[in-house]
Amino acid sequence: MIGAVLAMLVLADGAMACSCAPQAPAEALEQSDAAVVARLVKVQPRGRLHADYRYEVRQVYRGQATIDRGQMLTVRSGRRAAACALPRRLDHVYGLFLARRQDHWFGGICGVIEPRRLRHAARNRPAGSARASVQPVLCG
Repeated sequence: MIGAVLAMLVLADGAMACSCAPQAPAEALEQSDAAVVARLVKVQPRGRLHADYRYEVRQVYRGQATIDRGQMLTVRSGRRAAACALPRRLDHVYGLFLARRQDHWFGGICGVIEPRRLRHAARNRPAGSARASVQPVLCG
């Protein structure tokens, strides 16, 4: 699924539409490389198709080994909604499921969740639950 996500980010244009496969928050939490609640502070275009989204991390539910509360986190995504881009509302707080590839974090609209739903999924996660695979929900 990650390959499809990255291909969509690279090849997407305005004529394509984004669609997300439904997935339970608990399942997305287990399959993501990171899950955070963070406030969007800046969107920096990176070429015609991509942008870097800068977040101030408020809470880390997965990925504590590489992400700290309070740090500025850069997430690469598409620039357009048709490419499953992350939302662009500055100063808004989002729950995010993220993938990590080659020292970069990636995300998309399909990995965005209300912070309270992410908190609930993390709180109700079985103790000692193991990650079955590395296929985060982004867009597909």
